[in-house]
Amino acid sequence: MNNPKINRTIGYIILFIGFFLFYKGFKPVGVSDNIADADFVLLALSVAFLVGSTVWMIKKVRCPHCNKLLHLKLYNIDVCPHCGKSTDPDEK
Repeated sequence: MNNPKINRTIGYIILFIGFFLFYKGFKPVGVSDNIADADFVLLALSVAFLVGSTVWMIKKVRCPHCNKLLHLKLYNIDVCPHCGKSTDPDEK
């Protein structure tokens, strides 16, 4: 899949799954605020998802023409800011 818009969406989905796992890794304890109450398996999974999302977006959210990295923020990436061509992989 070479569509940078879809790849960026997939990266954000993976990122928010990592955020959710990080949230679930820390159980709300109430008064006894203890780090021992953290679920380290979920925290490790969340770190893996967060790193995986970053690597995915850096490798996949690129212009199909000049192969330069596009904005990872929620900017409009219809046109590459580097070469000025459309980022739609079907257009030549």
